[in-house]
Amino acid sequence: MNTIAVPLTINWKKNLFFVWISQFLAMIGFGCCMPFIPLYLREHFHIVDNQLRGFYVSLFYLAGITSLCIATTVWGMLADRFGRKLMLLRASYGAALLYPLLVFAPNFQVMLLIRFLCSFFSGTVNPAQTLLVCTTPPEKHGFVLGTVSTALWSGNMVGYLTGGMIVHYFGYRTAFLSCGVIYLASGLLVHLFVKDNFRRLTVKKEQKREKHSFRELMSPAVLWLLIMFLLMGVARRIEEPFLAMQVELVNGIGSAAFYTGITSAAAALGGIFSGIIMGHLCDRILPRRLALPVLLVSGSATLAQALSGNIQTLIFARFLAYLAAGGLQPIFQVMLAKITAPERRGTYFGWSGSFSTAGGIISSLLSGGIAYYIGIRGIFITAALIFFLMIPLMFPTVRASKAEYVCDPDATGRDLEKA
Repeated sequence: MNTIAVPLTINWKKNLFFVWISQFLAMIGFGCCMPFIPLYLREHFHIVDNQLRGFYVSLFYLAGITSLCIATTVWGMLADRFGRKLMLLRASYGAALLYPLLVFAPNFQVMLLIRFLCSFFSGTVNPAQTLLVCTTPPEKHGFVLGTVSTALWSGNMVGYLTGGMIVHYFGYRTAFLSCGVIYLASGLLVHLFVKDNFRRLTVKKEQKREKHSFRELMSPAVLWLLIMFLLMGVARRIEEPFLAMQVELVNGIGSAAFYTGITSAAAALGGIFSGIIMGHLCDRILPRRLALPVLLVSGSATLAQALSGNIQTLIFARFLAYLAAGGLQPIFQVMLAKITAPERRGTYFGWSGSFSTAGGIISSLLSGGIAYYIGIRGIFITAALIFFLMIPLMFPTVRASKAEYVCDPDATGRDLEKA
């Protein structure tokens, strides 16, 4: 015998409120330490050569993203069997325990191992999004995904600013320990106040196999959307680990941690506005019509970061890039939700998370070589080119999706709400 989820009536607005706060705190914790890894490697492991340090940074993020790619699919399937809230708690408490251990690593090799474990047992974003989508009316999916994305970006903004200040005035150990405490608070909020609409009901194994074969799940539209998640993961993640080095290149080594925090906060501010705007638009305008201008602006702004000659230009270009690119994930997730059955969305969102993190694996493999042979600016140029590449690929994605929508393909969230 196996189990499936049966929906229960819950207060989705209350869930959204507390998940928003929990993810806001989680991103503060993450932002307190992770953006400063390149600087930590220079100051504590004495890796001062920029080419070599770029290679080590790519290895560090490769370890994390590989682990996350493996884990996301596993946890996504387990969410459909045991509940989405449980997966969110696992991620929050796992991060609270493991992230502070990074600062106690005696060498880079041990730090890589801890990073691998961190990513495998943490990762709160995907389970939070899955929980909200599965506990929210379909006509509100764009709204809740956009709203929770504001928590991610605003938490990042506060985390980057806070982390930069903590590192600057108190050192790296305090920053990493603060990360764990904040993740713990995030998990406790979910534990106490968030409800899941999940109930296990026994069904026959042969019925489950017949209804949910892999061939049926991996339809052409799903495949095209997963490819877009993959490319989005490459474009958005390939330059993230190297922001601190770009700040050093543009503005010098002095106060690099401080200006890295400021630049990261500007990106997060762009993400906040992106979540508000895109979440609103996805329920009123067809998401597929939003994708093309978003991709065009994302690529142009990322290219501007590569060519920036001063810190002011870099900060503004990064704000604009995240204002646009921050809307891609809600757009693709709403498109995915429209062509998938509610009881299998944990699996589908797990796949989308895995493909996005697989893009991070590819970006880590590429970025080390690009940083070593071309330089840091070449990484940002590569990200811009990938955004531009996604524009023509949207056309077959839209064609396949329109053929598989479970509702009117031209219906917006507002139309569904009135129906």
